[in-house]
Amino acid sequence: MIKTILVPICHEHGADERIECAIELANKFDAHVQALHILTPLENMTHAIHHDFTSSIEVYSQFQKEAEAEAEKLREKYENKLKSAGVRFDWVTEKGNLLDDLYTYSRASDITISSQKGESFDEVVGYVNDFIIGSGLPVIAIPRSYSNPLKLDNVLVAWDGSRECARATRDALPFLQIANKVTVLTISDDEKTEVPEADICIHLSRHGVNAEALTLPKQSSVSKCILDTADRLDAGLIVSGAWGHKRLQEIIFGGVTKSLISNQKRPVLFAH
Repeated sequence: MIKTILVPICHEHGADERIECAIELANKFDAHVQALHILTPLENMTHAIHHDFTSSIEVYSQFQKEAEAEAEKLREKYENKLKSAGVRFDWVTEKGNLLDDLYTYSRASDITISSQKGESFDEVVGYVNDFIIGSGLPVIAIPRSYSNPLKLDNVLVAWDGSRECARATRDALPFLQIANKVTVLTISDDEKTEVPEADICIHLSRHGVNAEALTLPKQSSVSKCILDTADRLDAGLIVSGAWGHKRLQEIIFGGVTKSLISNQKRPVLFAH
């Protein structure tokens, strides 16, 4: 069950959408929301200090004060929003390494809500991707500008029989169990490729999930086929394993995770 939802704030665009998504999930699962804002402390910035040491310290000290003032404004804004929504929540402000703190708090949560990224190299290799790999727990990546309510009644599971897909499907069980329709999509490279999608559907049925298998031939990229099928079925959530191949190879040559994490149209639940 989903009982603790982590929402990183972290100065980023998309925090409003992440909070709204957390409120929706909290109401649906009777869960607690933990909003986490992480400040990078001055000592972590010393690598950027140039030869004018005194001047640099003053500059970064001022930056730190402004960051702390921003944190208080964000806290007031989102605490008011969470209180108005009537959900249980707490706010945590940390000073430390972004990824380290995200790992720590995510591992005491059931799911983390993040924002999807663009397709540029810098964005794809950003902390969200490291976080999905390093956390070991499910992450829902929502489009940056996502004003629609989450439609969890219709879920598409991208299935290839891999460890990552198995983990993502298991982590998505609370969502699959409340869905009216679950489609397990397998994309076959050729007629000789056999992925036992029927087996995972039988397994899901034992968990109270009414899942249907759908096998399609690979006519374009796997990611395009997944997204096109999600469009055709009007799936409100895609479930996918993350970084099934060597990550750098996927980033340079393209891959399913890279495309899904930057699709900017449909939320995706990832697990690694």
